[in-house]
Amino acid sequence: MKPRMISRRRMLQGALAATATIPLLNSELARGQEATAPKRFVVFYTPNGTMESKWMPTGTETNFTLSPLLQPLSPFKSKIIPLRGVNMNVVVNSNIGSEHARGIGGLLTGRALLKGNFKSFMSTNAGWSSGISLDQHIANKLQPSTLFRTLELGVQVRDAEVRGRLSYAGPDQPIPPREDPYDTFQQLFGASVPGQGQDQGGSTALDRLRAQRRTVFDILREDIADVRPRIGKEDRLKLDSHLQSIRDIEARLAGGGSSTGGGGNPTTSCQAPALGDRIDLSKDDNMPAIGKLQMDMMAAALACDLTRIATIQWSYAESEHLYPFLGLTQNHHAISHEWNAAGDEKYMKIHTWFAEQLAYLLGKLDSYAEGDRTLLDNTVVLWVTEIGESRQHALTNIPFLLAGSAGGVFRTGRFVDYLANGGSARQHNDLLVTIANAMGTDDKTFGDPQYSTGPLPSLT
Repeated sequence: MKPRMISRRRMLQGALAATATIPLLNSELARGQEATAPKRFVVFYTPNGTMESKWMPTGTETNFTLSPLLQPLSPFKSKIIPLRGVNMNVVVNSNIGSEHARGIGGLLTGRALLKGNFKSFMSTNAGWSSGISLDQHIANKLQPSTLFRTLELGVQVRDAEVRGRLSYAGPDQPIPPREDPYDTFQQLFGASVPGQGQDQGGSTALDRLRAQRRTVFDILREDIADVRPRIGKEDRLKLDSHLQSIRDIEARLAGGGSSTGGGGNPTTSCQAPALGDRIDLSKDDNMPAIGKLQMDMMAAALACDLTRIATIQWSYAESEHLYPFLGLTQNHHAISHEWNAAGDEKYMKIHTWFAEQLAYLLGKLDSYAEGDRTLLDNTVVLWVTEIGESRQHALTNIPFLLAGSAGGVFRTGRFVDYLANGGSARQHNDLLVTIANAMGTDDKTFGDPQYSTGPLPSLT
């Protein structure tokens, strides 16, 4: 067979093509450079607002003290940004739905509710939200090359109307969260589930991802082998480095560490989480266990690059969930309207516990190494709730909190108070714009343009 002739230009083009492709495939994070790690966006929703005096930090931007309700986040103080002075004016003046319904409907959409017949508190005219939610908008804009565009998880949400929906594909198009962690596990990882035997559906999503990328790796390896004898020593060294990168990625795909790292590091491998024995999803006592399962799977899905955009919703807006595992017998919403010291103590128990759950998720994300950073560093987590001060059903001064820097975009370890020194409140629509831009979009506004002027200052 006549040997194939190849020009130096073509050889270098091939080498460059291989070089450009490797970072895109490197989603199991055998990355030697931080810049190749993808950005992720996570929303962490908890219900029934807050107790402002117990939530807001004290001090200055860089010298601040975390409040009692935020104490569980102390280990991550350098990686968070609590916000003060961010309002949801887009839903303040609406007469559709209760504050709880309006709040959750507008949280990620930046738009008011449509009219409908859902009951919420003393209102009977609430419909679904009138816009797409930020998570879906970012996915539409960036078109991530992951098996799951977005991942919506719930923890005992139970409410299949506007108060139980956080994400929207568009106006009047709510997206229900997955509330069954066993269903989530099978969808993401496909392995056997306790009580159901072995999965008979063939390869798992993670297996398919690995197989697809190995196929591309084989092609890259052949191209490099073809080009290598025809180029100079310096270019061969570069190609050898890329070949080693391929071997490193393959090691991660198999669940191990980098082949140059001295044996697998469990904090950098891509593995399905342990599911454990099946639990009863209907029991309030099992909320902590259900939430932990969902958070474990969310973290693993992000680490394995099965998705880059995820939401987790705890209960529903205006939640009447019970918390027997905290020693409480009254429901959450009733407790939030107790105007006495005993009510304050019970409310503090619930919301401190929610902060502990966020701390757990941040710890999971921070446990995955990505070059010199962690998965948390390359993520922006937005903690949201549907109202501000719970007793007043306030839609102003919402307790938003950011965690992670989206790959260095956000300047964390600060308390950003827009009301300090006589400052003016900002609109939460502009917070959504800021996050969209941090993830890589070019949006100037988001949601209702009447309430959006552009990215918030002092965050990036």
